[in-house]
Amino acid sequence: MIVWSLGRLATWMLHLIIDTSCSESLWTTLLFVVVAWLASYLWRWWRTSRNLPPGPYGYPIVGYLMRIKREFHEELTALSRKFGSVFSVRLGSELIVVLSDHKIIREAFRREEFACRPDNDFMKLLDGYGIINTEGKMWKEQRRFLHERLRHFGMKHMGDGREKMENRIMIEVYQMITELADKKSAPVELGSYLSSAVSNVICSLLMSVRFRHDDPKFIRFTNLIDDGFKLFTVTAAAGFIPILKLLPAFNYAFNKIRQNFGEISNFYQEIVDDHKRSFDANNIRDIIDGYILEIQNAKEEGRSEQLFNGKNGDRQMQQIIGDMFSAGTETVKTTLQWATVFALREPHMQARVQEELDRVVTRFRMPMLDDLPNLPYTEAFMLEVMRRATAVPLGTTHSTSRSVSGFCLKLRAKFEF
Repeated sequence: MIVWSLGRLATWMLHLIIDTSCSESLWTTLLFVVVAWLASYLWRWWRTSRNLPPGPYGYPIVGYLMRIKREFHEELTALSRKFGSVFSVRLGSELIVVLSDHKIIREAFRREEFACRPDNDFMKLLDGYGIINTEGKMWKEQRRFLHERLRHFGMKHMGDGREKMENRIMIEVYQMITELADKKSAPVELGSYLSSAVSNVICSLLMSVRFRHDDPKFIRFTNLIDDGFKLFTVTAAAGFIPILKLLPAFNYAFNKIRQNFGEISNFYQEIVDDHKRSFDANNIRDIIDGYILEIQNAKEEGRSEQLFNGKNGDRQMQQIIGDMFSAGTETVKTTLQWATVFALREPHMQARVQEELDRVVTRFRMPMLDDLPNLPYTEAFMLEVMRRATAVPLGTTHSTSRSVSGFCLKLRAKFEF
């Protein structure tokens, strides 16, 4: 029916063009349509923009996208210097309000309205599972549960837990430097060794497994994650300009993301199934065991429907592994790679760090957290690395549950004037 109607419309317009007597009416009609569309566009723009924080101008349809000339976080930093700590920018069909001051961000995130996630293809793929990209009640419950579990397994500053965590790290560091020492002066690709060492610390907490840097299964696993990050950069533009989804390149990239996501999920499920077979409620080995125990307790207490908001428990464990592995591994590995680059670039700083470590730690043992107060230069060097090469400069994207333009203007007035 729609195709037939479009065909009739096209035929009518063709007759108008051929019939010279109707050409004046045609152009009058077209001019009216254009003016009406432009007036409607300007009205919508004025209605949505009048209460917004100030920001740069953009172009129709694409917004500010065509004016971005550098890395996105650097572009936003430059705009914040011009328009202030709270400003608005339109990227394609999406209107974004940027908060670039830590005091303003802290004030905003105290409110429930700022705790939502955007409705895009990536979020639909995750389907509300995990911890990083969840929202509302699910996010609060998972955050609380993971904090409790992580403190139990060593992610705290005092007591036996800290010693356990230090031992996990020292084992992996010792293994890595031993393998690197075997290479002697031969060139090495440091990334794979760092990835293996950092991943194994995370894996020991999550699922009590470890990998060698040359393990084919581990290599395939990390390659799938790396491919995922690259493919998401290809599909990101379609989130701002939806018509791009019609292009073959987008369809290929998103289908590849789904395929890789399915393979990674199967890998995680194998780990979950292994844990279920060897599970002992009296010996909770890691985070996955903690989740299995929680699921069992929920069934016995008749609250399975409330756990994970009624979502599938296995699927939640899969995504928790994925969230913690990708977030914990990529950030630390990238930071250490940048630290290596800066140390090579500034040999005098490398020498001062080495001298301080030799004096405080010596070369006969591994560094410990207790050494940190006596290593001010080494700590300052690492803090500067993280400042200059922030692994996640923009953090996780948030959306609001309702219009908060008035509140954003109040925040701007409170902290800037």
